[in-house]
Amino acid sequence: MKFMLVILITMGASGEEPKTIEMRIPQENQEECLKSAKTFKFSLPVISMDTRCEPSKGNEDPSMLSI
Repeated sequence: MKFMLVILITMGASGEEPKTIEMRIPQENQEECLKSAKTFKFSLPVISMDTRCEPSKGNEDPSMLSI
């Protein structure tokens, strides 16, 4: 089963409405996905990041969305 690495990046200074970007990157298996998720763990004052692994839904393509 293929997995998708989901990366949510939220950017915004205090007083501004935060902007969120979602990226979905295909991974071959859950182990690879979890390993990749760890590489995106960092924090900055105006940027927060969250990662998770989800089973792929059929032939889901990589994507990047502004939420």
